[in-house]
Amino acid sequence: MDINFHKSFWEAQCNNEQELDGLLARVKQQGYQGTELFLPFYPIAINATLNAHQDYGLAIITGIATQGSDVNEHLESLKRQLDHAMAFSPKLINCHTGRDIFSLADNLTLFEAALQLEQQYGITITHETHRTRPTFSTLGTEQIINELPDLKLNLDISHWMVVHESDLNDQSARLSKLFANVHHLHARVGFEQGAQVTAPQDARWSEQLNNHTRLWQQVLDLANQRDQHQLTITPEFGPFPYAHIDPATDQPITDIWAADHFMKQHLQQNLIWT
Repeated sequence: MDINFHKSFWEAQCNNEQELDGLLARVKQQGYQGTELFLPFYPIAINATLNAHQDYGLAIITGIATQGSDVNEHLESLKRQLDHAMAFSPKLINCHTGRDIFSLADNLTLFEAALQLEQQYGITITHETHRTRPTFSTLGTEQIINELPDLKLNLDISHWMVVHESDLNDQSARLSKLFANVHHLHARVGFEQGAQVTAPQDARWSEQLNNHTRLWQQVLDLANQRDQHQLTITPEFGPFPYAHIDPATDQPITDIWAADHFMKQHLQQNLIWT
């Protein structure tokens, strides 16, 4: 199985083609295989984006997020955003799907539609485990997977750490069940009181880093068992308010790009795949 690392531009300024070119040069130089573009906040034209990525030999993952006041508006948002996302020729589409305040039945309507669209477009669609979404907890996600066992997940496990105020070692059986559906990873290290540690390089967070790495290894092992040929990983530390800042200067305490690069190097060195 191949592991491909993608770089998020969450913390980076990317408002025009010149800035995009500079970022892609840096992404390529640091050995990533592609980018992950969250389209609701991405302003650059499709053709310019495709040409720039082609010039650097980089692939694209697109991110979308359903929106609206009820399930019908979220459904229309899903269809509209998927059409837009497909124009970027992505290797997969990652979706923030539904709402935690909707009923299970309403959210299942959205996930069922996404499975149908996945077949229609011939593209992998992963659904991110995230606060505000119905996948915010392990229990809620398990209820969804029980109903839709073919649904694919993007595991951002840091959110579950916060929601359950736990390192999750008290629910290993449920995690193993859910990990079997994970097809993409957002590699950010969280802890019981927050979705992002100050700096993954800091030895004070080594216990959390090692715990996350152990859990991610379980995901890789299960992907190998189902003969998945490739797994994508996006290191995804974020800016303020995810990142802690110096109150005197308003500057992040940690270089976020460097934190992502550290995660890439750490996982390349410590994950085992065949």
